[in-house]
Amino acid sequence: FYVTVQVDMTEAVKMRESLIPICEAKTGVRLSFTHLLIKAVAAALEKYPQLNATVDGDEIRVWKDVNVGIAVSLEDGLIVPVLREANRLDLFEIAMRASDLISRAREKRLREEEFSGGTFTISNMGALDVESFIAIINIPETAILATGRISDKPAVVDGHLTVRKMMNMTLSADHRAIDGVMAAKFLQEVKRLLEAPYLLLT
Repeated sequence: FYVTVQVDMTEAVKMRESLIPICEAKTGVRLSFTHLLIKAVAAALEKYPQLNATVDGDEIRVWKDVNVGIAVSLEDGLIVPVLREANRLDLFEIAMRASDLISRAREKRLREEEFSGGTFTISNMGALDVESFIAIINIPETAILATGRISDKPAVVDGHLTVRKMMNMTLSADHRAIDGVMAAKFLQEVKRLLEAPYLLLT
């Protein structure tokens, strides 16, 4: 089943802009929205570990380590490198390791263990101007998060009409392991962290 929410990314856009030079100085990597997403998802999965699970036949296994798969498009298909123990990494560590994985995935230099063992996957198509989409779950995982582009849209804030930077997120989930309420609560937590992005620095 599928659940979609809209996220106000205005503060996340501002924070990323302020952190880009700091991240580049520390890691040599340009901080991206995918890095922010990974950090928010890893934190939310610690709070809602039922989504950090795999299904093997009738057995549902909930994992302690959050191993986030990152969908990467190649000329001849799709590959999902896995950032292991993302819940134990700070934002700059995520940026450095994820960028290395994505770069080597595009160069087809990943080791087999680097594209297996994922517990949850993120597919971000914002750079391709996609507003929203539904992603297919990466079996044997139980959920995948699909995110679209960040665009200026009218919004009402404190009773006033203004323009905010909005993004759509859609969670695809396996009903054998997750119910609708749990999926919605997980999305609410990811949304909360992205809308108050300095929480991602703690």
